[in-house]
Amino acid sequence: SRLALQEVASTLKIMGMVHTKRSELDKAMNCFQDAIDIMRQNFNEKGSGPVVTSILTRIGGIFSKMGKLEEAMSHYQEAYDLATRTFGTTDHPEVAQVLHYIGGIHQREGNLEEAMRCYKNSAKIYQTTLGRNDPTVATTLVCIGSLHYIEKNLDGAMNYYTEALRLNRSAYGTRHPDVIPTMKSIALIHAKKENYDSAIEIFTEVLRIKCAQMGHMHPEVAGAHKRIGNVHYQRGDLVSAGNEYRKALTIYQHSFGHDHQTTKSVIAIVEKVSRETSDTQQQQQQQTTATQSSSSSSTNFFKRAPKGYESL
Repeated sequence: SRLALQEVASTLKIMGMVHTKRSELDKAMNCFQDAIDIMRQNFNEKGSGPVVTSILTRIGGIFSKMGKLEEAMSHYQEAYDLATRTFGTTDHPEVAQVLHYIGGIHQREGNLEEAMRCYKNSAKIYQTTLGRNDPTVATTLVCIGSLHYIEKNLDGAMNYYTEALRLNRSAYGTRHPDVIPTMKSIALIHAKKENYDSAIEIFTEVLRIKCAQMGHMHPEVAGAHKRIGNVHYQRGDLVSAGNEYRKALTIYQHSFGHDHQTTKSVIAIVEKVSRETSDTQQQQQQQTTATQSSSSSSTNFFKRAPKGYESL
């Protein structure tokens, strides 16, 4: 029966999703294609359209993972055309989703202007169909922000990141994993603009969330310490930077061992900062000594100077 065929196609789609998650991309592709064939052979375009659109999008995602951008774009474009015919409008969340993926391909190809156009159209459709407070649009807003960041428009990037963060926090709470990437992006902009206190404050909150979720010895916690260290280093606080880098190093050594490439790279950073800290302290000591010597010499000179010198 038609219902049984729909269930078979649905099962094949789920199997394809499982294979994709396991990185078994060839098996996933076969499952997805079989599902499409069943739907197209037994249902008209109106009946099969939503399912086939979804599967075409997933196939496009597989090609994107494989780095085959032309094939990915071809499937995304086919999905977009089918979705607009099936739903009879471009104002539909499925259309917005496909536009988002098309924008991603344009971005990877370096066509930033076209990527921005797709992302903005996608965001507009999401907001029109789902409302301005729906978190679905947040990912697209982050992508728009990232393009502004690439183009060095930091204020524009901050506006989109901040709105995406507001939506995700409103929907999922302030400590949900989905809020962390956007928080990090906002902190990076603060650091770029030399708002170091704000950057450290946000990165420290990310650290707290990571510790609560994963424990204090997880590699992602080490990454959070390293980012805080980076900001301290940027502002010239070598002592604080070194402290954070050493905390990261302890975790990486515990998690990966001493010979892992990540551990070795952080060891190099710790050693570099230690040398710079030592050099800075020596320079400061030399300057202090020179100042004290100069002051002492001046005092002795006035003690030796002939009467009336101060009026010369």
